[in-house]
Amino acid sequence: MHEMSLAMGLLREIERQLKPYGPEARATRVFLEVGGLRAVFPEAMQLCFRAASQGTVAEGAELVIDEIVPRGRCVGCGREREIDHTYFLCPDCDLPVKLLAGEELLLRSIEIEEPDPKGDK
Repeated sequence: MHEMSLAMGLLREIERQLKPYGPEARATRVFLEVGGLRAVFPEAMQLCFRAASQGTVAEGAELVIDEIVPRGRCVGCGREREIDHTYFLCPDCDLPVKLLAGEELLLRSIEIEEPDPKGDK
């Protein structure tokens, strides 16, 4: 299951992004875009993220996954359509379809909880 290695890489990036906010900063929500051609199962990614985030700045954070539908445009007729694999021929003119979306793996944003500078809760 490659979701665990993706989750671990995601956590390294979250920790890197939170470092300027100090050691007490915590991620509360993480937004991830995943293309449909990445072969990432959202449920498996959620499970791996929860397991890998134990004891990190993202422990308990919600992982929000936005699944991107793969789309392509025919190099001949220019028609745009959803596709389900990386190599696709246009059903109208039998020419290759250029991939427009579907291979994304993007950390879109992180919501964080910063420590109170006065120490108040």
